[in-house]
Amino acid sequence: MRLTFEQIKSVAFGAVCVEQAEDGIHFEKLTKKQISAFADFRASFRERALTTTGVRLDFCTNSKHLAFSTSRGRKFEVYIDDLLCRQFDCDELREAGQCAEIELVSPIRPEADTVRVTLIFPSHTVGVLEYLELDDGATVEPHRFDCRMLFIGDSITQGWDSKYDSFSYAWRVTRFFNAESIIQGIGGAYYHETTFDTLAFDPDTVIVSLGTNDFATYKTIDEMRQHVTAHLDLIAEAYKDTKVFAISPIWRADTEGRAIGSFEDVRRMLIEEIEKHGLIHIDGLSLVPHAAEFMADQRLHPNDLGFSLYAENLIAQMIKK
Repeated sequence: MRLTFEQIKSVAFGAVCVEQAEDGIHFEKLTKKQISAFADFRASFRERALTTTGVRLDFCTNSKHLAFSTSRGRKFEVYIDDLLCRQFDCDELREAGQCAEIELVSPIRPEADTVRVTLIFPSHTVGVLEYLELDDGATVEPHRFDCRMLFIGDSITQGWDSKYDSFSYAWRVTRFFNAESIIQGIGGAYYHETTFDTLAFDPDTVIVSLGTNDFATYKTIDEMRQHVTAHLDLIAEAYKDTKVFAISPIWRADTEGRAIGSFEDVRRMLIEEIEKHGLIHIDGLSLVPHAAEFMADQRLHPNDLGFSLYAENLIAQMIKK
């Protein structure tokens, strides 16, 4: 049984827009306005804005088999009953003229008649779904979430360099809280008011994590402060009745030699603006060990272990605050 567009749309989460095109179904984590704003910065930002970070199909079914085909996108992951079961390299499958297939047997409840299936789209490429098939007559019910979360961030929020996309801190937090989330992580992003837009999505919690790229982008603290203030003004106004956490930048190995000043100068200014806007500050320096072995690139982006600690420490602080 091949699911219709409407059936797929009903179990799609993490996208602000789902559209049918000639090459398949497209899912976008940003609004058209946001995509345009990032594209105006540089061409590579447009592709990063279109990546399907945080997009998933999440449903319960009595089907015993799942098959899907993609026209774009490499890493797709399948969770069964909230446990990672398989990562597919869909580039290789397309080259071989094959679809992705997996038996839907719960790893923790093998006797279960129904299972929860989560098909996670790639965080760093554009995932386009051609079709998804289940057993004929199978039931398909959207997963029920406990809350809603919006993540606004840069490459670290996107999960840069994680071996498994679902091991990023944003994905780990999403899964811990059983949240319906939108993860707007864009590699290279920094505070800039043009990249903000209101969504047809009402989160219970917003997590903002920007600032480390600002250190390498803006020339002066005053220039950066202007855009931080304007960006946080929009976030604070749009989510004034929502709990908003703002994470100051995590540890990085290179903290000097920039025109803007030191990394600590940037952090101090950013914390001032976060508190001035009445947001809940979480100190990024408390989240990941200050050591290169927890970074995939030895300096900036956490590896899977670093992301694990990031998520663990962030969750603990979110619960307390």
